[in-house]
Amino acid sequence: MKTSLRFELRGKLDKLNAQIILLQAHSQNQSYVDDLEGVREVVRRLQRCEACGEKFEGKMILWGLDEDEIHTRSHNPEKFYGLGHILPHSSMKQEAAELNFLRTVIREVELCACKTFPEDSLMIAHVLNRLSSALYILTYKYLPKEYNMVINFHERQ
Repeated sequence: MKTSLRFELRGKLDKLNAQIILLQAHSQNQSYVDDLEGVREVVRRLQRCEACGEKFEGKMILWGLDEDEIHTRSHNPEKFYGLGHILPHSSMKQEAAELNFLRTVIREVELCACKTFPEDSLMIAHVLNRLSSALYILTYKYLPKEYNMVINFHERQ
């Protein structure tokens, strides 16, 4: 039935793939296009898993980083990128802002995957979680050098 969660997830994965393609099509930066192609390849693998009911096999590796390294870097950005956790802002410029947006889209797809496969037997939600972290760390690569907007988790509001 087209109203099932499975079809909703399929549509969200399709939309995510389309959004990546749009970002690639509008970019003049080949490095950015290539970085996004790695993300798109993971999304295509997830689409296959969902459509065929297969488990995501192997580890996700992007830009030479495995899932564990992506997780570590996303939780310790100051150590790896010399800047604390990013506070999104318009001064982050186009590519970094696009990556931040794409990361939020991935989170929406992840939430849908959690509802569709609560036991995550296909590992789709897990991979989406790591893919979101991967987009987060990729954002650091495209931030302007002078960017200094960070979140201070220890500061009282």
